[in-house]
Amino acid sequence: MRKFSIFSNYLVLFSILVGIILSGGIGYSFYQNETLAIESDFRRDVGDKAAALERELLINLEVLYAVKGLFNSSDDVTEGEFRRLASSFLVRHQNIQALEWIPRVSLDQREKYELQRRLLHPDFEFTEREFQGSMIRATERKEYFPVYYVEPMEGNEVAFGFDLASNPKREKILRKSRDLDLSLATASITLVQEISNQKGFLMFMPIYRGEPNTLIKRRDKLIGFVLGVYRIGDMFETAIKYTGAQGINLKLIDNTGVSAEQLYSNYSSDQVLHTTQFQLTYNKPLSRFGGRQWTLVATPTLGYIAERRSLLPFISSVFGILFVLLCGAYTYAIIRRSSLIKVEVEERTQDLNEAKLELEELSHTDGLTKIANRRKFDEQFEKEWQRAVRSNTSLSLIMIDIDNFKQFNDHYGHLAGDQCLRDVAKALKSNMSRNTDLIARYGGEEFVILLPNTNEPTLLADKCRMNIEKLHIPHEPSSVSEYVTISLGVISVAPTQNCDPFSFTAKADKLLYLAKDSGKNRVCIDERLILQKGDVIDFKAPKK
Repeated sequence: MRKFSIFSNYLVLFSILVGIILSGGIGYSFYQNETLAIESDFRRDVGDKAAALERELLINLEVLYAVKGLFNSSDDVTEGEFRRLASSFLVRHQNIQALEWIPRVSLDQREKYELQRRLLHPDFEFTEREFQGSMIRATERKEYFPVYYVEPMEGNEVAFGFDLASNPKREKILRKSRDLDLSLATASITLVQEISNQKGFLMFMPIYRGEPNTLIKRRDKLIGFVLGVYRIGDMFETAIKYTGAQGINLKLIDNTGVSAEQLYSNYSSDQVLHTTQFQLTYNKPLSRFGGRQWTLVATPTLGYIAERRSLLPFISSVFGILFVLLCGAYTYAIIRRSSLIKVEVEERTQDLNEAKLELEELSHTDGLTKIANRRKFDEQFEKEWQRAVRSNTSLSLIMIDIDNFKQFNDHYGHLAGDQCLRDVAKALKSNMSRNTDLIARYGGEEFVILLPNTNEPTLLADKCRMNIEKLHIPHEPSSVSEYVTISLGVISVAPTQNCDPFSFTAKADKLLYLAKDSGKNRVCIDERLILQKGDVIDFKAPKK
């Protein structure tokens, strides 16, 4: 009997120990599932804040488009017109430090521009910053990009008349924006006019005469730039205050270059110490804006974690000691429910990721021809160029233009023209045999083929030319053939760090127009021209 009692005691003790262990295990499982849910909520909240910041950036960019519309609608915008429009936007957009007009001024036009501004501003002149940091009269150079109009003038007097071309970094962005017809942002700058010396950035938007669609035309037709000076801190706070979740430490990082740069944070380094119960950092990249890649780095505070923690893990452990069996059944139901929630969260996350990929694919697809668009080509070209530089391999480019396409549209109508573009795009795409090759619509009736590490791009180009002619698309008004034909320019290079990618594309564009000037329905590669039958002859381009 005593042995049975001892056995019972041991059995009770063992049962208690098992109950304590089981209850502890259940409590720990609850804690882990709750941690996963908190992490999921945290990433969603950070995603909401990133989306709000992206919307705020786009809203502020719309201001530049509105000011650009003023210059597109008038050849002679006065200072009064500029200031009235700019001031109306600045009242509603407190994140903008200033709006400016930057004309393109040649050396022989400099005196005229300076005299014209001195009628209202007697001390006006083109200026630049000398080595010691003070402002001096700008030295003579071939071309100037001065701050000609600025609103508001108060607080921005130092910038008035400053020649942006005198700063090598600014000049590089100006020329890149001009050549690509893109709105580009600078790296962060310190706004010395601000008491807090907060950081900001400049956004350049090019303005042309007409609508140039080639690199050479854009360089020739450039009028100037609309410039916006933005306060990053104010823009950040404006966007974040409309999001619900609180208690998140946020940093905005610019990691466009080799080394990352912190643009703004809503907390100090002292505040971040001992503020979280577990290590959790989430990096949320923003959509590229003005050629810059910004990332939102977030960590939760102790308050954020505590607000989402519950007593359920601890209560289940305490009551589990007394009601092991009951708590076991209850725990099974809760764990099952938690697993279902986790699966549902993963499914929704997967659906969102698939939707995001689909939207990204749509943004890179030409709506008419269903092939890659100009934006996709620009991004892929930049990646392949850098890859070719790193791996010391070749990169080939084929520029394509439909011959006499305007006459085709005029004769058959725009619906037939659209169908022609679709047929040509489909035929060109059918010639692509590698996943790394890219066919894209470059603009209008122009197409481009990007061929990384290809030995015989000329053969492919001539094959494309023959296949288009074999489509037998009637083209009665054509001066080349009774069917639709194309002209092609082909160029290959093994780029190095010293090579200029813009010169590469400009050379391909020049070869295309050389083929068209030489009779169309031809492939031009460097100084050789491939005729319709595939024969190769030497051809020297006329010297300018």
